[in-house]
Amino acid sequence: MTAEAITAITDFLLAAEALFLAGRMTARPKDRFSAAWYFCGVLLLLGMAALLGGIDHGFVRPANLSRYLVQRSDWMVLGGVTFCLLMTTAKQFFPLKWQRVASSVAAVQFVGYAVAVLLADSFAVVVLNYSPIMLLLLTMNIIGLRSGLGSRQMVAGILILFLASGIQAAGINTFAPLDRNGLYHVVSMLGVGFMYLGGKRLTTKSVRYAT
Repeated sequence: MTAEAITAITDFLLAAEALFLAGRMTARPKDRFSAAWYFCGVLLLLGMAALLGGIDHGFVRPANLSRYLVQRSDWMVLGGVTFCLLMTTAKQFFPLKWQRVASSVAAVQFVGYAVAVLLADSFAVVVLNYSPIMLLLLTMNIIGLRSGLGSRQMVAGILILFLASGIQAAGINTFAPLDRNGLYHVVSMLGVGFMYLGGKRLTTKSVRYAT
């Protein structure tokens, strides 16, 4: 089996995990626009992105078809993940007035990102879009550990996802035919699992603060 086929399989496994966990999160009672509600979007869109990645690696690339449509669709969905991550962070940790600011910032960021994705042919655009938000969520969870708003599971999940990205960027192919992309997906599955556990601790109320 080729490395490309293994990568596609790990993409589909990651998609199945994320979509399953999204279903579990969705089943929990919650207010619309609460931190838990937006985190459902994170898991759902992450699952869709992994599914598109699996289609790309498993079918589009082997058939030597144009990757533009599936690749840009994947990147757009990842932009939605970033939007939901920012809103999850704002709803969990920010006062109401800053939640409104974050909502505007998230909308402008997504529009700017969508334009960049359509014009630029580089995954670096995706990385530059989501990395600051992941760092923000990590920081707020660490700060919030003492107050109970933060989650050790969420911290662990984010750190594992950063490790997965580092493995991919470093081009680690030690476990061939499981190449750097497939290994990224396998490690990411562990990170997503921890983030889900952290997501279960998110507030289910749409407004936590009155000021």
